[in-house]
Amino acid sequence: MKIGHVCTEYKPIKGGAETYLANLCKILAEYGCTQTVYQFNSGVQEKGLTLIPHAFKVLKGGRALDLWWFNLALLTKFVRLKSEDLVICHYAFHSLPLWWKKKVIVLSHGCEWDIPPTSLSQKLKIAIAKHSFTHFKYLVANDTNYFRQMGIDVKPKTKMFEEVLPGKWFIPNCVDTEYFKPADPVSDFPQHSILVPRNISRPRGIHLAIQAFAKFHVDFPETNLVIVGDFFDLNYKQELFKLINQEKLKEKVFFKGSIDWKKMPQVYSASEMTIIPTLQREGTSLAALESMSCGIATVSTNAQGLVDLPTDQSDPNSEDLSNVMKKTYQNRNVVSKKQQQKVKDIYNLENWKNAWLKVVKEAQKC
Repeated sequence: MKIGHVCTEYKPIKGGAETYLANLCKILAEYGCTQTVYQFNSGVQEKGLTLIPHAFKVLKGGRALDLWWFNLALLTKFVRLKSEDLVICHYAFHSLPLWWKKKVIVLSHGCEWDIPPTSLSQKLKIAIAKHSFTHFKYLVANDTNYFRQMGIDVKPKTKMFEEVLPGKWFIPNCVDTEYFKPADPVSDFPQHSILVPRNISRPRGIHLAIQAFAKFHVDFPETNLVIVGDFFDLNYKQELFKLINQEKLKEKVFFKGSIDWKKMPQVYSASEMTIIPTLQREGTSLAALESMSCGIATVSTNAQGLVDLPTDQSDPNSEDLSNVMKKTYQNRNVVSKKQQQKVKDIYNLENWKNAWLKVVKEAQKC
């Protein structure tokens, strides 16, 4: 079977969505599928990649325009897409140019908009997602929050690896628990590191982590905050450095940039606790699952898809987050073992693989 994946980013692998696609390609290849990924031209030339050019630099509009451009440019690949037996579309927004194709699985990595929406663009994304939900028979969401946004009453942590509605599946993110396990720690991390493995943007709540750490640090002055991820917004970067100076944390907060995901077990193992401080646009965070699988106590907010995970959770404000951080840090050995076992039992690749193959086999028949 020939499968096409529509996903703006894949190679090089830098984040959770790319890692997800790498795992999906692997299990489908083992199933005997031939696969092509339709992605933005990132300068990587590999077999199995069909590259879509970015919008011309003279056109102003930033990332938002680029995503619309991707949809438009995808239409030029009509003949290639028509030859695919099945297309897996990562994010409903990019299903628009696929409206004509019957065998499509729409995949949600989490809501692509703030809740409630804060702009006309986000309201448009919701409208597209709802249209996609009714237009295409098959959908896989990695969190229950997505279904609730579509008007389906499903409680967190229920219907895992099952159909919520005919053709609509809840398959939470899962990790390779044999790869993500305690490892020799990286050597360039400060002692007593509290890790924030997040690409750096406002929805990911990096400022919230810094604010909460400032309160947490009063009780645990030996600790350091280490942030691993890329900057995407220079204005936000300046805001974060200003906040660090205001909180007098200049010697306590470290930015390590993007690190190859293959080295992440060593990164998690160099930390005493992990923080996932997301405010918006999050599914069942792979970073949270990887951390717990490595035996590191993990705290998150209860925003959106994070409620489907076994993290220690707080409301998305600095006071509550710092309080949960303190409690978890003091009991991190007990917490880490409990979380690690849940990830091994539930959020493992075998469960994920079996569920995905059921969806693909059903979609193949339609």
